[in-house]
Amino acid sequence: MNKIKTIIALVILSASIADAKWWIFGKSKEEVGIKYMTINSVSTDETASKITLFKDMLPEGKITIKGKASGGQIGSVRISLDGKATWNEAKFSENGAFEYSFPAEIGKKYEVLVEITNTAGKTNKPEETAKTIEISQENFKAKITETLNAIFEAYNLENQAKFMSYVSDNFAGDKDFLELAIKKDFNALSDIKLRYSINNFAVGSGKVYVSLTYNRMFFINKTGQSSTDGGITEMVFEIKDGKPMLYSMKKPLLFGLSDANNVATGETAGAGAGIELNETGDLGGSYQTVALNDCASGSYNVIKYDFNGGFVACDTSGGGSDIWFYNFSAPDKIGYASAMHKEINKSLSSVTAAEAKDMSGFVSAGNVNPASVGKTYIFYINNEFWGLEPIALPFASYSGTLKASFKVKQF
Repeated sequence: MNKIKTIIALVILSASIADAKWWIFGKSKEEVGIKYMTINSVSTDETASKITLFKDMLPEGKITIKGKASGGQIGSVRISLDGKATWNEAKFSENGAFEYSFPAEIGKKYEVLVEITNTAGKTNKPEETAKTIEISQENFKAKITETLNAIFEAYNLENQAKFMSYVSDNFAGDKDFLELAIKKDFNALSDIKLRYSINNFAVGSGKVYVSLTYNRMFFINKTGQSSTDGGITEMVFEIKDGKPMLYSMKKPLLFGLSDANNVATGETAGAGAGIELNETGDLGGSYQTVALNDCASGSYNVIKYDFNGGFVACDTSGGGSDIWFYNFSAPDKIGYASAMHKEINKSLSSVTAAEAKDMSGFVSAGNVNPASVGKTYIFYINNEFWGLEPIALPFASYSGTLKASFKVKQF
């Protein structure tokens, strides 16, 4: 009998300890939240608390809520359409991405909230995600399309005055900066062909939030090279006297590439920074020039480098870093182990994000053989894209002058 009591006591004690551990884990400092969320492809981080969607822009008559949760391992994602009265389970993946779709009814109002719970039992604050959605039968697409067509035409024709006539005086990125950036764009680029299609849009508090898919082709005046890119971006219009006026733009920018940091109000989720022009009119935005002279003396013949951390070590063999420069035997090479790489036959400043992130042409781990000046090598490592253009070769010699010089940029 005493043995039975002892066993029962141990079971109760074990359960208590388990509960205590769960409670301690649940009290971790990692906050649960949402990195980003979209409603029918329109980002919710700038939209008003009340938004209107339009019947003619609802794919298959549905509303789709997508986003990405943060805060440890996600255990559940629930969506309420009636202000917490009922909840619906959303689909989600291990990385926190979630999605929920439902058929929309004309004239109905949806009080949307999102609840994220991690496996420790911690939740976000659903009220911080609250959005009221209404569905309208009004054909607003024609009005916003008319304005977009006019803006794109003015930019393609390099008509600065006409372009600026569609920009709001309240432009969020500073209207004067935008006007100067547009002028610089036209000086740096020519034969611009920029096209778009509307993914979706929403209206709230006198503003129109638009998601676009675009493709673009142009010539770079400084180099004479042509370049193309495409992707998804977001723009906001302010309604003034019934007319949509450009209020803000996110990266990737379609206009004002010459001063992206002052023109853009943020970055479209998952789209990257896109094309930018630097102060000299080169394409590709800013890059860093790196000169590694740490191995200028000694019997080393390998320089190791990490894209995020910089110089790693001088050595006599490869490994232990993202990449390494060497020439055990001519020609000069770049070695790597856990990455993939591809070669683009142009300078780093002329490579677009779309070109860098195009997965065609990548080869698995090995080496760049040979490595040449004037070419760009794209490395895909740890879900990041890095571009590298050698400046000076050889990387190494056996006369005590081991060094590496190159341009590098993250896309």
